[in-house]
Amino acid sequence: MKNKSTMILGAVFILLVVIYLVTSLNPREVTKGAVLLFEGMKPDIDKVEFNSAKRGHIILEKKNGLWFITEPFEYKAYDTDVESMISELLDTLVDGVVSSRADAQDEYSAGDSTGTSVKVYSAGELLLDAIVGRQSREIGHTYARRAGSNDIELWRGMFSQEVIKEADGWRDKMLFSFNRDDIITIEASEGNDTRMLALPDTMWVYAENGIEKPVDQQKAAYFSGLIAELRCDAFAFGDDIPRAASNDPDIQVTFTVRNGDRHSFDVWRPDENITHYLVRKENGDILYRFNSYRGSQLPVDYEKLKPTE
Repeated sequence: MKNKSTMILGAVFILLVVIYLVTSLNPREVTKGAVLLFEGMKPDIDKVEFNSAKRGHIILEKKNGLWFITEPFEYKAYDTDVESMISELLDTLVDGVVSSRADAQDEYSAGDSTGTSVKVYSAGELLLDAIVGRQSREIGHTYARRAGSNDIELWRGMFSQEVIKEADGWRDKMLFSFNRDDIITIEASEGNDTRMLALPDTMWVYAENGIEKPVDQQKAAYFSGLIAELRCDAFAFGDDIPRAASNDPDIQVTFTVRNGDRHSFDVWRPDENITHYLVRKENGDILYRFNSYRGSQLPVDYEKLKPTE
């Protein structure tokens, strides 16, 4: 009995030691009452800067109501993504401070060299200057500190995921922006073959080298909408550019809108080395990537338009 009691006490002691070590290494995140990061009236943010050792300097600026990337290159930004990020930032709640030790900054990836500097402006006025670190282990918070302060705050939410975007991640991936009902013809030329999808009145008609075939109206309308609001999955990089430069496009797609304007883009199919499609607008100098599923729909593929059997 005595040996059994000794064993129980020993087990309890070991358990207490383990609990002590766990709580010491990973202190409980005690909050002191949430406050808004931006208290009072929400400001009209028109410029955001990100700067980190890994991703460099990225600037997003609002001009005439639209967002643009102005650093490290000039390009239209995707307004929806930028506005979503700003909305998240304006609604961020701060759940207190987890540490005020200067030597804890790297632990939370909130040091000058380990975190991402975030500066937010409105009409030239600096509203926020902070270093954003990693997300917390329970994923509900982001660690951050204000510039010049050692206090590491708990920002409620996943803002850490916004600051890890590369500059390309903010680019507007839209190639065309028409109403879904604007398009009246879509034609694909591939070698000696021509495939045409047309809307002469209220019903879509498909023809392959002049020979008509039945087409599913819902599938045709969906495809027309895809072209009208064509958006790439990514921008070309690596081997994409020399591949397009040294090979003629496999397909040219041309579509007509109701006012008579015609728009074209070239398509390179995947090869034995690359599994995605490449697209370039007529007379354009930007090469776009489409994943295999979405890219396979671009060449006016009858298999994706024919009626379901």
